[in-house]
Amino acid sequence: MSTLKPALTTTLSLTLMALLSACSSTPDDSQIVGLEPTQSDDATVEEAAQEETTEDETPTSVEEEFGSEYVYADDLTVRLTNLERRVSGEWDMPENTPYVYFDIQFENGTGSPIDLSYLSVYCQIGEEGRTAEDVYTDATGSGFTSAVMDGRTATAGYGCALPEDESYLQVELTLSDWEEMDDYVRETVYFVGDVT
Repeated sequence: MSTLKPALTTTLSLTLMALLSACSSTPDDSQIVGLEPTQSDDATVEEAAQEETTEDETPTSVEEEFGSEYVYADDLTVRLTNLERRVSGEWDMPENTPYVYFDIQFENGTGSPIDLSYLSVYCQIGEEGRTAEDVYTDATGSGFTSAVMDGRTATAGYGCALPEDESYLQVELTLSDWEEMDDYVRETVYFVGDVT
């Protein structure tokens, strides 16, 4: 062991001296590399800014009046139509309750099927914006339960309790595309107006 230590110390000293002398020597011309600025850095920054702007242009929510339609960026169209005051029947839930019936219709021009079973529908009523109870009848059914194919239209009936002395209704529609695994949620569409 004692003979190994001086040999190791001598080897380390020689290696250290070689490194120090290599670092202190002047490089020759073949070792010098010139760096020049690239034009693509500015273009890349501009492209990224344009992409962010495009993403930011899609609203998180939009407001439409009854009888109108909204077209999403991928050509999926949604409409809220056929608003009508009704009273639920004896076998409906809740029974004997004034409500507003309406149809929600999707027209698919996206080029691929859209699963509508992930649609959320919420109603608010009156000037105070109270949450309205859902009304289930034979006409309202269970909403959308499957996909709408490209080039096709799908319609489902819904109902929200609306007392006779109230007229203002806000219907909130949020459609999520969970099938894509990126948890994409489309912008929320609010259909608003007075029900006569």
